[in-house]
Amino acid sequence: RQFPCRNQPRICRNPAPRKPRTSRSFENIKSSTMSKVVIDMTISLDGYVAGPDDSPQYPLGKNGGMAIFDWYFSGKNEYRNPVFRPEEGANLDVVKQAFEESGAFVTGRKTYDITNGWNGRHPVDGLPIFVLTHNPPPASKVPKGPSSLTFVTDGIEHAIELAKAAAGNKDVKLGGASPGKQALKAGLVDEIYVHIAPYLLGGGVPLFDILDHGIRLEKLYATDGPLATHIRYRVLNG
Repeated sequence: RQFPCRNQPRICRNPAPRKPRTSRSFENIKSSTMSKVVIDMTISLDGYVAGPDDSPQYPLGKNGGMAIFDWYFSGKNEYRNPVFRPEEGANLDVVKQAFEESGAFVTGRKTYDITNGWNGRHPVDGLPIFVLTHNPPPASKVPKGPSSLTFVTDGIEHAIELAKAAAGNKDVKLGGASPGKQALKAGLVDEIYVHIAPYLLGGGVPLFDILDHGIRLEKLYATDGPLATHIRYRVLNG
């Protein structure tokens, strides 16, 4: 088994089977010391993470997809990265929380391609990134930077296993719709954290997919800021 090294892409295969972790009771999200697997995504009110035809030219799709991230940019002061300029209050608190609790990210190959691997540095502290793919890119094409990039070819379970090892006691965040859908179906998601923009995309990339059975959630808390409502749920049965 290969674990990621800084600035050097790795390809991981042959996962050891692991049973999904069961959800635990929620006491205080900020004081938690156990790693969780969290779908953490900004979505439109009609449930899309990007509009139609997302691509490097249209990273969040057509139909004005960039509008769902207006809450990132509506403030005056940058927070730790030029990507983040939220208004003070709930929006800034959510961004600060992302830096405090995130330990690693699992993403899909499409998101990697659209962002060009974030040019080697994930916006949240340059954290490790695990990319689900069937065909890893040549090492010479992988951008170099603070974020280690690991290409996982054998499924969401192995990607999450590796991400947990990298994250330590911090959370594994699932970025992009595909990893979240796969992890939900596999029963690996502990929490869902959505940031709902007051915008209707009318189509595109949905966050959720058709499931074999229903999944009950418990609302942990909700906060409201300019241009986004933030709601966090615990997954009770996967």
